[in-house]
Amino acid sequence: MKKVKYCLTMMLLACSAMSFAQFSNAGGSKSSAADTEAWKGLRFSYDLSQPRYTGKGNFEYKSSYKFNGFTLGYVHAFNIAQLPLFIETGAGVSFARYSDSESDSEDGFSAKGTYSETLWGLRIPVNLVYKVQINDKLAIKPFTGFYLRANLSGKANANMEVSIPSEYQQYVDPSDYEYDKDYNLFDEDDMGKDGTWKRVQFGWQIGATLDINKFNVGIGYALDFNVIAEKTKCGIFSATVGFNF
Repeated sequence: MKKVKYCLTMMLLACSAMSFAQFSNAGGSKSSAADTEAWKGLRFSYDLSQPRYTGKGNFEYKSSYKFNGFTLGYVHAFNIAQLPLFIETGAGVSFARYSDSESDSEDGFSAKGTYSETLWGLRIPVNLVYKVQINDKLAIKPFTGFYLRANLSGKANANMEVSIPSEYQQYVDPSDYEYDKDYNLFDEDDMGKDGTWKRVQFGWQIGATLDINKFNVGIGYALDFNVIAEKTKCGIFSATVGFNF
């Protein structure tokens, strides 16, 4: 993720240099109508989220502990002082899911365990966007800002299935080892004091989008300010497509 943030930062610097060159070549003239034209639209993003344990000690999340998900949202931009500078806000419904499974077998005995977590939330971003109008069809929009994420629903499921050869079933009952349990990620009774998730996250984000006529594509990276669980924060990489109207 450090490489992602580095690339995004370099992209923002390149866009700023490009816009400065355009301004200089124009002799410092005022922005055109296209430069200051605001927008609103729909956005759909693929989100890859990785919780990271920030405490000390032997416990660490595995690198495979990643949530795949999406956000479907609406954005609305407002021009600032007739400059190619905008405040963009909106709201989006997000979904994320993590799943893992393990199995083992020996001498006719077998066991398979699965674990999953699902999360639904509401995301509200507030970004500062600089618009670099390349021509009448293309515009680059680097952005940075903040977001609020309300975690509305979080569930976990743990399942274990066991297979025992028939000749041993009179001695061992598979049901003693099998289970299928659901957990509420926000319930301390289910998750314990340190494992209970928080309902609200605040964070910072950076990225850039490209307008192609009415269509929009982009990438971004977000990082939580506060923990979602004990000493655990989330970093989120997003790839976005959308439509302006």
